[in-house]
Amino acid sequence: MNIQYAGDAGDLFKFDLVRHMMKNVPGLERFTFIPMLTEERVRTTRKKSTRRDPGGAGAPRSAGSTNLALMEQLGRLREIESDRDYFSGIESYFGQEEILVDILHRDTFSHENRANYFDQLFSRFPARSLILLDPDTGLEVKNPTERHLLYEEVKKIHYRMDEWSALMIYQHIPRVKRDAYFRKRCEELTGATGAQPLSVSDGRIAFFILAKGPALRRTLCSLISEYSERYSGLVTGLCG
Repeated sequence: MNIQYAGDAGDLFKFDLVRHMMKNVPGLERFTFIPMLTEERVRTTRKKSTRRDPGGAGAPRSAGSTNLALMEQLGRLREIESDRDYFSGIESYFGQEEILVDILHRDTFSHENRANYFDQLFSRFPARSLILLDPDTGLEVKNPTERHLLYEEVKKIHYRMDEWSALMIYQHIPRVKRDAYFRKRCEELTGATGAQPLSVSDGRIAFFILAKGPALRRTLCSLISEYSERYSGLVTGLCG
């Protein structure tokens, strides 16, 4: 993630979906946030508002737009310039929701130091947790940078998860044919982990979700389908 986008519509989707899963899966005891925080790039545009609904009768509602408490908190976070204040704000929101949250690795992530970054995670790896990996762009490409998450890193984290934990991965969607893109990404994730991912997307960003145990996967599949029904612009995949 990059702090210049703190509090934007992607955060609204992201943290509202986290809240929905944490509130509805009894086996999940905590939310573990791994931000993969990168150096801030030069800001050329204003931060995008969390308010993305086009309005009008019958118009689709953007993900998270019914969560007024989160929208209010993210509105405040859009004005901050410090990653410390951003993380404190996220902790405050989930604390109000009575959700335990661990934010691991608040220091800067870099491509050169990625091995050490992920190795340090395993010394305090959480159980019964929803683990969110939040790279700037998403999963690896041909020439990955600090903006990408490698499949080998996904594999290691998935291997260390217990059967009551789930892994959630942020992905920006490029301008390509969506069906082929999602099929390719899901095949690659399955190849790396042996698990079939679930997905939910608003057409701009997506989240891939991997559960270690089959019972948890079934529960998450149902919850993601339920969540997508709240917001008509969302598309889910691979719940069969």
